[in-house]
Amino acid sequence: MDVWGVYKAAQKLDAQGSYAEAIAKYKQIAPEFAKRKEYGNAAGMYRRIGDDYAKLAKYDDAVAGWDLEASYAGKAGQTQIGLAAKRRADMLRSTAKLFVETSASAVGGAYAHGAKFEPKNGALLGAYAELDPAVHNAKTANPFYTERFPQLTGKKHAAYLLYFTYGQPLSVIQSHLDRARAAGTAIELGLQPLQGLGEVKDDAYLHQLARDIEASGVKVFLRFANEMNGDWVKWHVDPKTYIAKFRLVAKVFHQEAPNGVAMVWAPDRLPETNIPDYYPGDDAVDWVGVSLYSIFDPSLDPLKQGEDRSSHVDKFDVIYKLYAARKPVFVSEGGIAYLYPEKKQDKTDWAVYQLKQFYAALPMLYPKVKAVFWFDSNHDASARAKYYMLSANPKLLAAYKGAVANPFYLGAVGDESPVAYKPASAASPVAAAKQRVSAYVKSWSPMLAKVTYGIGGRTVASASSPPWTASVDFAPYKGRAIDVAVQAYDGRGKLVTTQKVRVAVK
Repeated sequence: MDVWGVYKAAQKLDAQGSYAEAIAKYKQIAPEFAKRKEYGNAAGMYRRIGDDYAKLAKYDDAVAGWDLEASYAGKAGQTQIGLAAKRRADMLRSTAKLFVETSASAVGGAYAHGAKFEPKNGALLGAYAELDPAVHNAKTANPFYTERFPQLTGKKHAAYLLYFTYGQPLSVIQSHLDRARAAGTAIELGLQPLQGLGEVKDDAYLHQLARDIEASGVKVFLRFANEMNGDWVKWHVDPKTYIAKFRLVAKVFHQEAPNGVAMVWAPDRLPETNIPDYYPGDDAVDWVGVSLYSIFDPSLDPLKQGEDRSSHVDKFDVIYKLYAARKPVFVSEGGIAYLYPEKKQDKTDWAVYQLKQFYAALPMLYPKVKAVFWFDSNHDASARAKYYMLSANPKLLAAYKGAVANPFYLGAVGDESPVAYKPASAASPVAAAKQRVSAYVKSWSPMLAKVTYGIGGRTVASASSPPWTASVDFAPYKGRAIDVAVQAYDGRGKLVTTQKVRVAVK
């Protein structure tokens, strides 16, 4: 086969807008490149197949093409090309996963690790609220966030994030510790070696700091030198040096503060390829956190329509899959911005949808998540301003209040969720009775407005907001395996995807 001759013919068809004919040509030669083990060329052909399907609005086929591009790019050692292909595919990927609500007692300790401060079921609510003037005044301490933030959001929070510079005495934040103890809240202490890891030594300061925290009477999640995988922090060094310093800090705190401190290791979600390189070891880490943010960015839209089709939920997937089997995993800080900073465009509706979907999906998709901290601030700490402050946006605040009202989200260390979620699938049967069904539904449309559930060609339920909860009677299907058709609609009432989920009914 003259593969390059076929390729030139395909390019000519592309230029003419004859995308279906071009796809046929690319499909001729892509397997040939793979057969020759020219994996980079195979990846390039599948990239073009995906691109052309996207131009034809055949998004499922586009996703399949880009998935193959990612696979062959991986075989060719083209890591960044593979990641970019996966990102494009994920942005257009349609999926639906069904769950039924059940009691926490029904799942028992299946999602627990037995770690310090860990709820057996449910996720601790947390926030960074020190920079929100509606809930905190640093000069007068009136209001103070431990009191006013629960009033703002309508729910007590289990913990608050504070930043603390390595080398300072704990007395610098004494008022915060006193307020936390009085309010019955924990502290996530972001311990930052701003002078670099060279100042971190097995010395009197480190031991005294650990003893002082233990004596404070406050439960502390000690997040040492977070986001180490990113080059924007001073402690972004070679993994061997970082691991040695983390293990030193962990050793001292485990010795000096055995009751009051849980050691937290918390990378940023990006870059994801080097995250495992910095893991200090199971014996040094009690909890695994991650910094998880979304700011509207249309530059990566595969359809070039000015949309951000990424999913805040999907961004949690890598850290969860890496560590949730062995450690409690949580969002140690994060948020979804309501303003597109480069254009100063309001993106409240997008942020509200992402927030609702994220807090609704976590208990279902990631039941071993054990805490979520919202970064309640608007600030200009970098070249790209960030807008996450709940008090500054009534719609975002209302969405947050509604999302955290779910009893899965806990207001104190020691609390347990009364509810849990069980997958509904062929491998995980549901009882032949009326069930509260919820779903994680995603499509190429960045926002959905309605989801319907159909069985046997008949619509049996519908819902208008994540997690798309509705009552479905499975009694008529006892002893059978059925297809539940999950149909999703956008804000204009257009059907954007139909996903069939096979469910066994017992």
